[in-house]
Amino acid sequence: MAASPATSFSFVAERKATVVMMLKTLWKDPVWSKVISAVILAAASAAGTYALNWWPIIGNLATRAVAFGAATSNVANRLLGVLALMALPALLLVITLAWIWVRPTKQDARNWRAYVSDEFFGLRWQWQYSGGVMSDMYTFCPHCDFQVYPESASAYSAVDRIVFRCESCHHELGVFDESYGSLENKAKRFAQQKIRNDTWSIPSGTQRG
Repeated sequence: MAASPATSFSFVAERKATVVMMLKTLWKDPVWSKVISAVILAAASAAGTYALNWWPIIGNLATRAVAFGAATSNVANRLLGVLALMALPALLLVITLAWIWVRPTKQDARNWRAYVSDEFFGLRWQWQYSGGVMSDMYTFCPHCDFQVYPESASAYSAVDRIVFRCESCHHELGVFDESYGSLENKAKRFAQQKIRNDTWSIPSGTQRG
């Protein structure tokens, strides 16, 4: 019994969706995306070579290279062997570099630049990087993620004392006998320490000044 046109169309659409999903998965893969890119580049190069009519020239050069390799030489075979061995390390180096470029490394999978938030001194700190340097740090309530600012809590202008209060959930987040600049500097140094020790992916316990 022949399949109906609607059934055939549904089967084709399902197969097409499966192929598209598979291609998207391969394209997102760090290794296969580079392989696909190389295949596309090779195909484009072959098409360009055909369009420019370079294949006869390439064939002529290949024929000459084969003829040169098959011709007798006045150079001793052992010398040719030594030259080949001298070229082998360079070939291995090229292969190794190509493998390193294609193979995803641990550093690629765990890039420390993804570390842009942590909790220190009872506050949630967020920042960004400018030229690899940590900058633009901001403070947030660790309970509701509302941005908070330091308020002066000192009775004397010459004495530094600040307090953080959340205007959203009304938590008092801490009182510090130092300036905001000093507190921010300490939070930055704690974050930089975690990057140096490669522990930035581990959530911090609350640091106390």
